[in-house]
Amino acid sequence: MTERWLRWNTAAGCGVLAIVGLVWSVMLPAAVSAQSPPAPADQGRIKPSEQAVAPEPETYSERVLVKPTEGYIAAFGGYTFGGKFNTDGIGNLAGDSFGNRNLADSGVYGAKAGGFFSDELSWFGVELEAFNTTPNIQQQGAAPGSYMRVTTLAVNAIFRGQFSCTTTTDHTEQVTRRIEMRYEKEFCRLQPYVGIGLGINWTYLQNSNFTARDNFVPGLNVLGGLRYYLTERIGIFTEYKYNRATFDFVSGTGPLTGFQGTYSINHIVAGFSYHY
Repeated sequence: MTERWLRWNTAAGCGVLAIVGLVWSVMLPAAVSAQSPPAPADQGRIKPSEQAVAPEPETYSERVLVKPTEGYIAAFGGYTFGGKFNTDGIGNLAGDSFGNRNLADSGVYGAKAGGFFSDELSWFGVELEAFNTTPNIQQQGAAPGSYMRVTTLAVNAIFRGQFSCTTTTDHTEQVTRRIEMRYEKEFCRLQPYVGIGLGINWTYLQNSNFTARDNFVPGLNVLGGLRYYLTERIGIFTEYKYNRATFDFVSGTGPLTGFQGTYSINHIVAGFSYHY
């Protein structure tokens, strides 16, 4: 009986230990879970800051040089010198020569307006100018001097060079995400130029013996100069001009109105110009 009791006690003890172990294995994880803070929702995920960022595509900028049309107006004044007036008889006085008469130095004043073309033709322009001078015919021997006034209206073709140039960005245009067009404008402060054109002349002569005039006479107008821009709008310039024309004095008052005169003269002028 004693041996049976021992076996029963041993089996009962093993059963109690098994029950206690089962209860411990169930309750311990629950207790630990209740005491530990909850895991972050993003635990185990890659944060955005840790993700690889693709580099932005490089922007390509295309430079375009813009040369717009340019207009200007100007006023000038200066000195007339070295004039000659070679006269010969015509009509009833044909065959008579009155010699090569010197013209007096004089002042000259005038104005002009013009413009230059754009882009590939920015070196070429057209201008209209008008100026007035009074290079009186000087007395020569017994031949009296005469008051002389010449007004010229000329249309000139102008050819210029451009130096001391800088460029500034006028505007930009985003063509695509990667391509940008940058439009730049060129500004050149120093500009030498030459020109040639057709001059239409009006002349008036008067002395104690006769009065004569000749109007709408075509002639040659040649010029060359240098312009310097103080700003993009305001410029100063100096210029040489040469004029040549032939006047026929076949009408007027007095006995000496039947003659022809070849007029040639030089001018040096300076002035201001406004550009737009």
